[in-house]
Amino acid sequence: MSVAKTVREHVERLPVRSFLSRSDLPTPGHAVDCELARLAGRNELMRAHKGLYWKGPQTRAGMVPPAPLAVGMAVAGAGAGPAGFSAATALGLTTQVPSVEAVAVAGRAHRPPRGVVFAARSVERRFRELEPLEVAVIELMRDGTRYVEVSWDDVEAAVVGLVESEAVRPRAVCEQIDDEHHVAARTRWQAIERRLGL
Repeated sequence: MSVAKTVREHVERLPVRSFLSRSDLPTPGHAVDCELARLAGRNELMRAHKGLYWKGPQTRAGMVPPAPLAVGMAVAGAGAGPAGFSAATALGLTTQVPSVEAVAVAGRAHRPPRGVVFAARSVERRFRELEPLEVAVIELMRDGTRYVEVSWDDVEAAVVGLVESEAVRPRAVCEQIDDEHHVAARTRWQAIERRLGL
C-alpha cells in the first residue's frame, strides 16, 4: 500500500472534529508530509499548528476551524488544561470570553498556537493523567476570585458538583495541589474537601 493511501485511509477513519498529529502516523518520511499538505489543499484537513491537523465539519464556506483553546490543548498534550479566564469559563464561573485563551501545560511550555498563551506547570500533572477540568479546578484554586464573577461560596458549590458528578477526581486534585506546594490553593481546596466530607 502506498504512503499516500495509508495517510488517506487514516484521515478517513478519523471522526469529524478531531485532531491529527504528524506523530500519530506510523509511516515516517517526506511522503507523509506531502500527502497531509495535499489533503489540506483539498480542504479535507486544515493545518492547525506545526505538525498538527484538524478534521472539521464542512460547510459551503469550507471547513469549520477549531477553537483556539482546543488547538492549545492539543498542542499542550496530556495533563494540560484551561488556566486563568479560560479555566473560569470552562467551569461556568464567568461570562467573559477571553481574548486570548490560557492553557496550563504539564512541564516545559512549547511555542503556543495563535490566540493561546501557555503557562508552564508541574510535569506531575502529566504523570497523574489529569483531565482538563481537573486542571481548571487546580488553576482556580491557585487564582482564587481573580477570574470569576460569582462568590467563592458559589465556586465551591460548582466544584463540589463536578466531584459529585464524577467529572473531577478529588484525590487526584488533592495530590497534585499538595505536590505543587501552593499554600493558598491547598487552603481553598481543603475547604472544598470539608464540604465533600472527605
